[in-house]
Amino acid sequence: MKKTIKTYYKTKISFWNTVTTELDAIYKDKAVFAIFFSVCFVILVLYTSIYSKQVIREVPVAIVNEDASKLSRDYISMLDASSGIQTFPNYSDLEEAKLAYYSKKVMGIIIIPKDFEKFIKQGKQTDVISFSDASNMLFYKKVLGDVSIITSYFNAGIAIKKEILKGKSIAQATEYYAPIKPISTSLFNINSGYATYLIPMLTALIVQLVILMAMGLLYGSRNENSNLTTHYPRLLHFGGTIPILLGKSFLYLMLFILIIPIQIGIVYSLFGIPIRSSIFLIYLFLIPYILAVVFLGIIITSFFKKREDSIIFLVLLSIPSLMLSGLSFPTESFPVFYQYLGKLLPSTSGIDGFIKLSQMEASFSNILPEWKSLWLLTFIYFTLAVFTLKRIAIKESKQNISIV
Repeated sequence: MKKTIKTYYKTKISFWNTVTTELDAIYKDKAVFAIFFSVCFVILVLYTSIYSKQVIREVPVAIVNEDASKLSRDYISMLDASSGIQTFPNYSDLEEAKLAYYSKKVMGIIIIPKDFEKFIKQGKQTDVISFSDASNMLFYKKVLGDVSIITSYFNAGIAIKKEILKGKSIAQATEYYAPIKPISTSLFNINSGYATYLIPMLTALIVQLVILMAMGLLYGSRNENSNLTTHYPRLLHFGGTIPILLGKSFLYLMLFILIIPIQIGIVYSLFGIPIRSSIFLIYLFLIPYILAVVFLGIIITSFFKKREDSIIFLVLLSIPSLMLSGLSFPTESFPVFYQYLGKLLPSTSGIDGFIKLSQMEASFSNILPEWKSLWLLTFIYFTLAVFTLKRIAIKESKQNISIV
């Protein structure tokens, strides 16, 4: 009984020693402290402010009007009235418009052919040729989308006028032309804003990035001096790694319990990013996410000989983490190998679950697959981290014996 109580107190002391040691190291290391402040707040505010306009409007488009008729001018007026396109109809030919495009004065070109009005009045089909900058998908989508919509409206107007000339009423002509009335509703991201799409993903990714960078710098310094067992003397004892791992994960959990409300409460409110979940459910979801990242960080950083090594590796890791998260391309369309590779990173399930919870108003039962996946990663990385810390402690112990 006395032995059990003694073990308990030693474990408790080791746990709190880990918490205070890690917190003191973060506070004293200016680089690590700066990472928490700059990445968690400054970068998030900066990125959100850059995309705060949410939607691209008034994309400049060159108009080459080879017809110069009233009907062609009406068509141009409709294009210009759209929120996405700003027309510049003073280009005489395609070559002049191309020069403006290559000098980035315009992001697209629309050509209205000769005999545009004549063919329409004769009931013949005519073409409107549009060129849009597909090297930038946002410009491309905006120009192509607005041209398609305005052309559909223009076609509808012509068809309805013809039906009216046949003696039908406006209501009959409209119903004849469009027997199906589409009703479209945007879910979650109502304004189709880019910031509303991007920033929640970035918020979840920052959790992984900050923890790994902070741990990389701290462990890089300790590995340079081979003093891990000095900071955590019970590493070599039986079960000594467990309170150390729990202490580290507890500290980072507490740090992000403070950081997340500031990000959501201030940054999101400041720029109008919606939050459709309670802070309690967000905390509950983040527990296995942070734990998995901490234990993964211990495994990864054990290979770093110097502080600089950690920065290089983790910067390189952040790019695959971003790509495999589904930010730039749906994960369902990845090759199977990369889908499984993405699941090994906590950020993949972490971002997916955080988006569903905070933006899509999902219930906690809806994100259970992601939550369970994070707990599975937590168990796997915890087990590997136990062996990793024990291996480092034994290695340092042998080195100290050889020196003596």
